[in-house]
Amino acid sequence: MKKTHFICISLLLCCLLSAQGEAAYTIKRGRLVNTEELATLSPEQHYHIGMNALEHCDWREASTQFRILALNFPNNPLGQDAQYYLGVAYYNLGDYDFANEAFSEYLKCHPDPELFEDALAYKFEIANQFRCGAKARFFGWKQMPRWASGDPLAMEIYDEVIAAMPCHEMAARALFEKAQYLSEHYEYDESVVIYQQLIRRFPKHEYIPQCYVAISKIYLMKSKLDIQNPDIYAFAQINLRRFKTDFPREEFVCEVENDLAEMKEFYADNLFQTGLFYERVCQFGASIIYYQNAIDQFPDTQVAMRCRSRVNWISTLCEPSAAALLGEAVILDDNECS
Repeated sequence: MKKTHFICISLLLCCLLSAQGEAAYTIKRGRLVNTEELATLSPEQHYHIGMNALEHCDWREASTQFRILALNFPNNPLGQDAQYYLGVAYYNLGDYDFANEAFSEYLKCHPDPELFEDALAYKFEIANQFRCGAKARFFGWKQMPRWASGDPLAMEIYDEVIAAMPCHEMAARALFEKAQYLSEHYEYDESVVIYQQLIRRFPKHEYIPQCYVAISKIYLMKSKLDIQNPDIYAFAQINLRRFKTDFPREEFVCEVENDLAEMKEFYADNLFQTGLFYERVCQFGASIIYYQNAIDQFPDTQVAMRCRSRVNWISTLCEPSAAALLGEAVILDDNECS
C-alpha cells in the first residue's frame, strides 16, 4: 500500500513539475490560470477565431479560444455560449470528462439554454464512451493521464439525462444503458428495477422486448445463485405473463419461455437430488415427499418423469413381497437414478 502511494505521489509531482516547465500561472478570480489562457483580444474576436477553428475541425485551437472566453468573460453571453463549444472541442479531443464539465457549466449559466437538448445529447454520448471503456483523467487535471474509470461519471450522466428529459427518447436510452451496466456489474435487483421503470414509462418503445428478455435472464441467473428462494420463480412467471400480454406476437417470447422452462428444470432437479439423498439413506417416506413435490410443482419437466419413475420403484419396493428389503441399506448410484 505504501509503495502504491509513493508511486502515485511521485507521478503527481512529475506532472506538476512538467506543467510548471511548460507554462506560467497566475491567479484570476481566485483560480490558478495558465497565462496563455488570459484574454488578449475582445470577446467577439476570440469567439470568431474559435468558431472558425470549429468549422475547420481544429479542436485544439477551438478549445483554447473558447476556454479563454469562458474563463475571462463568464458574464458575457459569448463567454457563456463558449462553454457549449468548449465541450464540443473537448469531446472531439477525447477529453470526455472535461467536455462533460463544460456542457454542465453551459446548462447552469443559462436559465433556458438554446442548445439544451444538444448539450444533453453530447453528455449522453460521453456517458456511452465511458461505458465502452474510455478513461477519465485523475483528479480532473489536464496534466494527469487518462487512467481513471469513467463508469461512475457515466451513471451520473444517465441519471441527469433521465431527470432532465423524463419522457424523451434519450431518457429511454439512458434507462436501458444504466440497467445494462448494473446487470453487468452483478447489481441484479437494481437492474430489474430500472428495466421495469423503463417498461412503465415507455410501454411501446422498441427496447421493451429486450427489457423483458433481460429481466428473464437475470431471474434465471438468480435462481441458480439462490435455489432456496421460491419468489424468483414466481417473479419470472409474472415477467413472462406480462410480456405475452404486451407483445403476444413478439419472437423473443419464445426465448423467455425457454428461460422459464430451464428454471423449472433447475428447481425440479434440486428437489429430485434431495429425494435421492433420502432414498440412499433408506428414508423412503421423505424421498417420496420430495419427488412428489417436484411432480406437483413442475409436472411438465423432464425431471418430473424421473421422479415418477423413482416413486414407482419405491412403491414396488414397499409391497409385501418386498417388505424384507426395507431393513436393508439400499444405495443407488447415479446410473440407477436415471
